[in-house]
Amino acid sequence: MDSTGLSPKMTAVYQAVIELFTEGADLNNLTVAEITAKAGIGKGTAYEYFSNKEEMIAGALFHEMKNACQSLCRRFEQEKDLCAKVDFILMDMEEHFANTNCFFRALHVLMDHSAISAKLREMVRTKREDEILIMDMIRMLIDKEMEDVKGLTGEDKEYLMMMVLSKIICFALYQFGAKHELHLESGAMRALICRNISREVESFRTGMIGV
Repeated sequence: MDSTGLSPKMTAVYQAVIELFTEGADLNNLTVAEITAKAGIGKGTAYEYFSNKEEMIAGALFHEMKNACQSLCRRFEQEKDLCAKVDFILMDMEEHFANTNCFFRALHVLMDHSAISAKLREMVRTKREDEILIMDMIRMLIDKEMEDVKGLTGEDKEYLMMMVLSKIICFALYQFGAKHELHLESGAMRALICRNISREVESFRTGMIGV
């Protein structure tokens, strides 16, 4: 087992799936033979660890998203405020564009209606509390920012979380091609997103304190 608790063979399969996905493979048409050839192991060996193709692919996507979010959480905790933390996330997305592309394609798979999507949704639904995905990461940001606000409802928190997520997706769309059609520089785009998130959270927080 490695530090993630995975056997070397499972790690090889997960890495193979992510590499194929990053190269543009259609996950629904991907075969076990293609995955195991990329991983450098036999099909029989793969079936010692996985029940089917869906488990291999969904497991790889879940593992990749979890690792990316947990790594970000560990690193942005050192930043001084919400704006700096969001900027840290956006800069990481920019610096690791291939990973960001893979991550958001995985989110798209999560909303699909295939057998792979169903398996991935099951993994998200049954994950351990210490396994951090994107909504957990955003919840941590909001919880920290609103920790001294009384009367914050679950609906209030979910609204703020979705607001932050929408801005992160906005930056992803900018990276995926919109920046070539706009005159807006990347640094300016990040600054605007960070400022707007901070302003909206602060406005919400001031309104709650004034109630």
